[in-house]
Amino acid sequence: MKIRIAWVALFLATLSTLLFTGRGFTQDKQDPLNANTVIIDVSKIGKEMNAPEDTIPLPGGKTFQLQRWNKGHLNKAIEELKYCFKNPEKTYLLTEVPAPWITLALIQSLQPLKVHYLYPAPGGTDLELIQLKRGTAAENYDARFEVREEGDNVYINLATDKPSTPEGGGHTFDLKNLPKVVIPEIPAGKNVFIHGKGMYGAMVIIAWNYAKDAKTLSMAAHETDYVCAISHSKTLEPGDVTKRTWENNL
Repeated sequence: MKIRIAWVALFLATLSTLLFTGRGFTQDKQDPLNANTVIIDVSKIGKEMNAPEDTIPLPGGKTFQLQRWNKGHLNKAIEELKYCFKNPEKTYLLTEVPAPWITLALIQSLQPLKVHYLYPAPGGTDLELIQLKRGTAAENYDARFEVREEGDNVYINLATDKPSTPEGGGHTFDLKNLPKVVIPEIPAGKNVFIHGKGMYGAMVIIAWNYAKDAKTLSMAAHETDYVCAISHSKTLEPGDVTKRTWENNL
């Protein structure tokens, strides 16, 4: 994983990389320091598609914005992105408002391009998709997991901030420790449902690690329901919603 916090200011200055014009998304700007780098602003794509945006309340009177994409938004974005780029050296997904399942679904759709996840929130950075170790760890850099297997489904609760951190009260997890996190081993070929609390960047990278071996992978962040991001089955399609009934009390 490459940690380059200094890049964040540069990328935030080039949010107009992609516009919804003509045939679809067209490249408006490249990274001025590297002509082989493409930046895809997912939040801008959602706004151009008029995806609804909700204000989500948090404890202490705080709020955050969340774009509510549906299956139609996702399919349109994926179809258009197919025509954008030949083979850039690096492709960055810049996300700020959309839910993690959207980021993961678009990362999957852009394979086999070398995709990084640019996480611009406080403490954010350039996250390279890497394989994490699996097993158990006594101390896991504040990352905590619960796993429940029910037939063909596996449910994973995860949290990356310290247990005493109130939701919406700032993050304690340091993304530079993400490559050292050990994730639970689960059976392959299952429908995986991940409910995350903490930093979106950590949620996306951890979920991506389970995507290859899963029949389907759905994600829920904070108090939302599961939404399918990746599917290798007809049981669920990307964008399908599954009601979340297992609380995450980590």
